[in-house]
Amino acid sequence: MKSELSEFYNVNVGDLSASLATYYYIYAPLQLFVGVLFDRYGGKRLLVPATLIVALGCILPAYMGNHIAVLTLARFFMGLGSAFAFVGVMYLVTVWHPSRHVAFFSGLTTTLGMLGAIMGGAVLAPFVDSLGWQDAFFWSGIIGLGVALLLLMTIPKTPYWEEERREYNVEHKFFHSLKVVLKNRQTWYIGIVGSCLYLSLSVFGDLWGVQYIMHVSDVPKSVAANAVALLYWGWMIGAPFAGWFSDKVGKRKMPMFWGSVISAILFWGLILFPSLPIGVLKVLLFCAGLVASTQVACFVANIEANPDYAKGTAIGVTNMIVMLLGGVFQPVVGYILQTKSRMDLSLGPINCFYNTATDFRSALIVIPVMLAIAAVVCLFIKEPKHPKDPVELKEIE
Repeated sequence: MKSELSEFYNVNVGDLSASLATYYYIYAPLQLFVGVLFDRYGGKRLLVPATLIVALGCILPAYMGNHIAVLTLARFFMGLGSAFAFVGVMYLVTVWHPSRHVAFFSGLTTTLGMLGAIMGGAVLAPFVDSLGWQDAFFWSGIIGLGVALLLLMTIPKTPYWEEERREYNVEHKFFHSLKVVLKNRQTWYIGIVGSCLYLSLSVFGDLWGVQYIMHVSDVPKSVAANAVALLYWGWMIGAPFAGWFSDKVGKRKMPMFWGSVISAILFWGLILFPSLPIGVLKVLLFCAGLVASTQVACFVANIEANPDYAKGTAIGVTNMIVMLLGGVFQPVVGYILQTKSRMDLSLGPINCFYNTATDFRSALIVIPVMLAIAAVVCLFIKEPKHPKDPVELKEIE
């Protein structure tokens, strides 16, 4: 859709990318605060208006003129509303499900999010081709309005145990829970481990994986993309299972530790043995996705490592740390590649700089290194022990 947007708004790729990136500029910092808001005001009061804001962001660029500021404002609204999505779902899970099931739902949420992105792209592409991007945006917004109505009707009334917890939170200053979570060392240990496990997607899967495989395996882009897709399938299949296993054994630290160790070994293999057949490479990527999906336990670990009145805040802060490290290492890999790039004027004035397979291996070595660091950090994580939560006590009654 980028070419259609560039033509409609009469901007170059750089200006368009800057406009689209507005989504992330608002999404990331808001993770610090959305958890605090959920702890104070609950799920329905925030998720319904947040969904409406996303719907507005979809509808705005459809018929509001061709100035790039309209698209920028629309992306701002999309990021603003979307910032409440993952934290909101996890918050509702902690309210309505006992803690022994929360990791499973964390994994299921991750899987559904990835599946939604894949299916959304598959549905949206032919829609854009047949009706145009403006109608695609408009009807996406209409669907968003329907989702907001559905949330309004289906999110149940806040239970008494959550009302009591919220009253306790209101007694403190607005940022008290944020201060408590940020001052807790366990929050940062767990967040760092979750961030390192997520690098397999944020750095390798989302940005550099396809180019890496094209260079080291000398295969076309379509083959490399199919190989990287198996990393995502590993995550989607592994996340619910990793969450279920974490709940079953009642441990958070152990799955994250072994996930970090095995992921590090698999990525070391990918980097150190570039001549592997493409079939073996695909198997390694799928397995890497399976074990790295133990990252879903980090959200539950931080919920349990912090006071009950700050569970929403703990989820939001964890999500921010995970995103922050991914955002840092994407350009780090790019910078390493840039410093190692070579010039060949025969490639033309624009594409005269190029990188070799060795350059990509040197740059992406940061992934197994950070995974190894994550395994070490896991040693400093304490397995929290809490009494039965209100949902479990309600089940006993």
